[in-house]
Order: sequence, then C-alpha cells, then structure tokens
Amino acid sequence: MNSMKSLLLAGVVLCAAMASLSAEGPYFANGAKVGEVNQNSAIVWVRLTQSAEADFEQLPIFTMGLEEGAKDEGSMPADVVPGMAGEVRVIFGPKDGNTTRSTDWESVSSLSDYVFQFRIKGLKADTEYAYLVESRKPLATEVSNKLSGHFKTAPKADAEAAIRFIVTTCQAIRSIDSGREGHLTYKQMLEFNPDFLVHTGDIVYYDKAPLAKNIPQARAKWNLMFAYGNNQRFHQNVTSYFMKDDHDTLKNDCWPGQTYGDLTFEQGLELFREQVPMGDKTYRTYRWGKDVQIWMTENRDYRSSNRMEDGPEKTILGAKQKAWLKRTIEASDATYKFVISPGPIVGPDKAGKKDNHGNDVFFTEGQDLRDFLSAQENTYVICGDRHWQYMSKDPKTGLMELGSGAINDQHNYGGNPGEVPEYHQYFSGNGGFLGISVKNGQATAQWVKADYSSEKPEVLFTKAL
Repeated sequence: MNSMKSLLLAGVVLCAAMASLSAEGPYFANGAKVGEVNQNSAIVWVRLTQSAEADFEQLPIFTMGLEEGAKDEGSMPADVVPGMAGEVRVIFGPKDGNTTRSTDWESVSSLSDYVFQFRIKGLKADTEYAYLVESRKPLATEVSNKLSGHFKTAPKADAEAAIRFIVTTCQAIRSIDSGREGHLTYKQMLEFNPDFLVHTGDIVYYDKAPLAKNIPQARAKWNLMFAYGNNQRFHQNVTSYFMKDDHDTLKNDCWPGQTYGDLTFEQGLELFREQVPMGDKTYRTYRWGKDVQIWMTENRDYRSSNRMEDGPEKTILGAKQKAWLKRTIEASDATYKFVISPGPIVGPDKAGKKDNHGNDVFFTEGQDLRDFLSAQENTYVICGDRHWQYMSKDPKTGLMELGSGAINDQHNYGGNPGEVPEYHQYFSGNGGFLGISVKNGQATAQWVKADYSSEKPEVLFTKAL
C-alpha cells in the first residue's frame, strides 16, 4: 500500500499496459476500462488473463487487417487471449491528493469471462484520479502483476468548466491499421486531450472476419480488440462511455428474437454488458458542468422488427425510453444538449438502408424525434454507425446532426450517399473522430482523421455550434 500511495501522491500514471512483478499470471492483457463516470462514482473494468499479451500470430488478419476485396469468412479463435482465475483489486485516489482507498480483493472465473467490474463511489467532482489494479492467484497473498491508469470525474452541474470530448464509431479487427498496436486513431485521440470519449457502437463485429457465432468466439473478439496497444492505453487512461449497435449485439441490422449461428440476441445483450463497464441501463444521461449534458440512446434492446409496417406503434427506442428522453431533455438547463445516437436521426443515409430513424421504414418515430429535438434550444444529434463524416441540417425542422465517421479510413467499406447539398453543411468520406469543445458557453465541433505522416491527427473541418 505504501508504494501505491507514493505513486498516487507523486501523480505518476504509467501509460505502459502492465508493470510485471512476476513471471506468472494472472496478467492484464486486456488492460482496464473506466466508464459510467459522473461527479462521484465510476466503474473500473478489469479482466485477468493467462498471458501478458494476445496470441497475435494465430491469424494474419490480427495484425494485417483484411485485404480489400477479401471475403468475410473463417472462425474467430476462442483462445486468442485466454482468461485466468484469480483475485483482483483496485487502489485509487486523487492524482494530486494525499489519500488513497482500496477495494476488497474479488475473485473472477470463467462464468464472467474472468471479468470483474468495480463500482467505486465517494469520488470528488472535477478531479483527476489515479488508480492501480493488482492481481494475484486464488487465495494467494503475493501480488502477481500491476496495472495503472487514470480518469477524470465530471464537474458539478453548476460549475463553469471547459469540456472537451470525443465521439467515434465502427471499428473492427478487419480494419486495424497498426499491427499489434491496433488503431492509430486511439493514439492520436489522446492528442485531443479529451475529458471523455463516447463510443457509439460496433466496437466489434461478430459478423465480419473472423466470424463469431457463439459465446466463446464472441468473447474472444472483445478480448483481442482490447489487447491492441493503442486501444488499450486509451481506455486505460480516459473516461469512456460505451454504446452498442447491431454488429456488437448480434449481426447487421438485427432486432430481438434473431440468432447468428449459435449466438442469440439475448446472449448478445448479456455479452455487451459483460465486456464494457456498464450500469443498470444502456440508455442514460450525464451532466458535465454547466454547459454540457449528453444523452446516449439504446437502439437495439426495445426495437420493432425492421420488417414491420411503419406507423405509430413501430419503434426503435420503445415507449419508456422515448418518454425518458423527452422528459429529461426538457428538464435540463445545460447550455448545450447532445443526443448521441447509434444511428442517424436526420441522415441522409445511403440508398436501401432500413434500420434507423433516417430511413423511411422508421419515418413516423423519426419525424416525432426530429420535431421534438429541433424545438429544444442548443440541442444537437451526434450520430454513429455511418462510415463517413458529415454535418447535416434537416430541411424540414432545422435539426442539426453531426456524424463522427468510422474509426479510420480502412473502415470506409459500405459506401456512402455522397454529398447531398440539401442536407450537408460538411461532408467527407474519411474516418476518424468527432471532437466537441465547449468553453465560456461556446461549443465548437471538429472532424478529425488519423494522420499517418504525423504524430498529431489532421483536423478536416471546424464549425462553431
């Protein structure tokens, strides 16, 4: 404990994935994730593993991505990052403070994929926290390995605070661009110095090469995605909020009751909550100071079949979530309100799509949302799922939608509608991320792509909101 206290008091936070104390596990090949952070609590997600890193040599796609034109086929190896039974705890404290606290030691097993999620409470608002995760073998007293990181808590709702956050979407093993380091964008997102990240979903693709059609294969995809260096270091050191969409629930454009191989829709819901830090509901809202409030909608759990005839009863959000969304937005006094959706509400989408509020098959609920949101002051939709970046203005209601684009240009498969002047105030076929900065009551959006010729990302377009 004394060594950890010295670490925290000095404000030293290691960016390395692991500082090994032992030649034996349990290890932290999947790093840690910190999510669902508010003014006074957070969830720290950890997984214990047999080895210090993934077996990246099993398939070339793990480090080389998928060649253009190659077919999505082959099965995901279930043993790419095997888990290990053991015990784990978290020691944490303000980065610049003089006190530390520790959780109890907790056991993990195969029943939860060797994952444990620590809900830590009693935190201070608007504070940088350092943490140290320790592992040991079952019933042992000697610590095997350590992992360190940091995160920031949200300012109080009445606090004047400059806020910077990032939104991205759609990443896959088939589109990694940096070998064992994974996605370069994660490294360059740190250059933005974000307070937090929102990932809008499609974090893994069960239905893209290599395919995951059962629980062990699905878990292995999550395990590999967060064994990549850039991906792991980012989430280890930045407050993150995770949303899900179709590909990390089951398969493309899925809805309740469907299956993919031996994987069921209901199992997909459980796996998502297991593999990311997640609270009671997958739809939620968080306040970050006086000027910023975000809403994250759940677009899979409560939806109607895409094939159902459109009308007042057809829904993506479900009645309970939609009522919550409207009620909480109307009650908010935040300067800016950002409704973050896994799919478009405004669009325009590519031709033939039948899965979101920007499509005709969900027109009734989509129009209800556009009418409501456009009537709320300083309210913007931020959209995931689409593999291109854009800023759209709905011609009928004036509602503004900001599309983040996929994680990188390698993920631009799937086509795009091209620029539509009637809608688009900005359009690009690139991937990367969307950055939002709010300072002194003024919000600015920046669309950014990973720059392979520089240490810093490339800003493609900037717009005051």
